[in-house]
Amino acid sequence: MSHRFVKVLAAVTAAAALWLLIPIDVAGQGFAQPGRPRGAGARTWLAERAKLPPYSPPRLPDGRPNLQGRWGGSSSGDDIEETEQVDPTTPPWESYVSNPANGRVPYQPWAMAERIRHRAGLARGVTGETGEHLYADPQTFCLKSVPRYAQRGYELVQTPGYVVMMLNWGHYHRRIPLENRPRPGTDARFWMGVPRGRWEGDTLVIESTNFNGKMWLDSVGNFVSEHVRVVERLRLVEANTMDYEVTIDDPTVFTQPWTLSYRLRRAGAGGGGGGGGGGGAAGAAVRDPYATEAWEHACHEGNFNHIEGVQELGFKWYAPVVPPPAR
Repeated sequence: MSHRFVKVLAAVTAAAALWLLIPIDVAGQGFAQPGRPRGAGARTWLAERAKLPPYSPPRLPDGRPNLQGRWGGSSSGDDIEETEQVDPTTPPWESYVSNPANGRVPYQPWAMAERIRHRAGLARGVTGETGEHLYADPQTFCLKSVPRYAQRGYELVQTPGYVVMMLNWGHYHRRIPLENRPRPGTDARFWMGVPRGRWEGDTLVIESTNFNGKMWLDSVGNFVSEHVRVVERLRLVEANTMDYEVTIDDPTVFTQPWTLSYRLRRAGAGGGGGGGGGGGAAGAAVRDPYATEAWEHACHEGNFNHIEGVQELGFKWYAPVVPPPAR
């Protein structure tokens, strides 16, 4: 075993130990036990959602559905596709890709090769990983993107003309105007893009563009380009259950638009809804009074020793991919 691999493995082990200290109850947290059943992803959620009776959500004074509260608990966020094991902290899991039906991200051939290169460079000790072309997951440096933020949970607040999402992990929030105001030019690129919201019946629709293409969709290197358009749909299907659906459209990278589907739960109302959840919306009984509060999670932002340590292990900042020139 090479000295470099030992250093990387030690760093991953240390990161896993720190992970367990993060006060977010997400499925897959902790070290995976052999023989553990596959975690529920899109396939299970869509089957359960189809059996639910029609639901009329509580309303705000303006008549809009009241989606306020803390939501999360969808997944560990390690791999959006079906996986056997990403590393010792991640058990087998169903894919969160609901369309295409095979649960696979529909990459173009060149992009699939890039995705395989990202996975091979993770250096977590899993078969097939070479440890070459090491990229640090951008989230290592407390950076966030859409839709990955939802896997960690958020608090949603509705105000006149806006929806605000305060993210559980990191120091970020999204302020989403509920009007189709002009967007900045294509030269303006951001980690979390530029969102615009609207209502379609009881569904909150958030359409985001102007991404910088520097963030992964999960921790194993699934990616998009700066040209991606992300459409999120949030709808209450039960008092404490949110249906969260995300369509990703990026013809630079993929052969077709594709969709992720998650079940998000309200924290503090039971049912295992950890990473977010809690209070403010349907008058549901809250078991833990603190579950209704969004607490700041300190991260490594500005911690240069942390950045230098990652670079000493051979990891590089992830740069946006450049597709091959058209023939």
